[in-house]
Amino acid sequence: ALRGPRHVCLVERRAERESVRRRVRNKMVASIRMGGSFLRKNLHESKQDNTPTLSDRTSGRMQFVTASVISISPISGSMQQNGFRLGILLKRKLMLMVRKWTGANNEPPPPFTTRESIFTFFGCFLSLLMLLYFSDAISKRNPEYSLVLGPFGALMTLQYSLTAAPASQPRNIILGQAISLSIALGMTYTSLGTNLRRALATALATMCMARLGVTHPPAGAAALLFAGGQYSWGHMGIMLAGNILAIFSATLINDMNVKRQYPTFWGFGYWRKLFFSGNAKSKVA
Repeated sequence: ALRGPRHVCLVERRAERESVRRRVRNKMVASIRMGGSFLRKNLHESKQDNTPTLSDRTSGRMQFVTASVISISPISGSMQQNGFRLGILLKRKLMLMVRKWTGANNEPPPPFTTRESIFTFFGCFLSLLMLLYFSDAISKRNPEYSLVLGPFGALMTLQYSLTAAPASQPRNIILGQAISLSIALGMTYTSLGTNLRRALATALATMCMARLGVTHPPAGAAALLFAGGQYSWGHMGIMLAGNILAIFSATLINDMNVKRQYPTFWGFGYWRKLFFSGNAKSKVA
């Protein structure tokens, strides 16, 4: 569905580039023809009048000026050409941005039915209730530790409203949180300011998750919170345990519904092959 607008943009860009090339070529041809006709007329008149031509009337001073103009004209011409190209490029970028602002003409996804919405409500309610009791149990044992509940609101939205999305799957949840929290806690050992540290940690976590294919939006929120310096590595362990409990509850509740399938993939086989295939080969060797 997304190939249609992209194909239209590419066709329009090619047509615009071809029209600009034709206009430039026509201007160059017209200037060359005008200059050639002027020289031919000057030579014809000088032969009829037996008067010295323009080249005969030039003195040493004129030759110096002509040489200077000839040496400077390529530079000015190249500058004008570069400016012309830059203007065309900026115009194209601006027009492309304006076309993108209008949207890709895709239809929005349909809303849930009333039954599915009620099922989503009970799934979020029961999962969050379980996580809240889990956090209270930890706080009773050690008041310094508790579950950071902010990212779990976003996690419930993913697991029960976007069940099939890649960001909702267990691999993205566990690995995305582990990467983001490690980066955020590592940034607390730097001497950067709080705002710079939070922004940098969140940006690095998002970049790493995208590069590794484990993008998880609640993990970005967790990185923003943990980079502030109020949490420790113990809180990271509690966060990972809470995410595992959320995966367990989402698997149990979503699979009670005939129309739902959670998870759609586990995806840990890639990492198992990545870390253990080398060890197996070394043992065989």
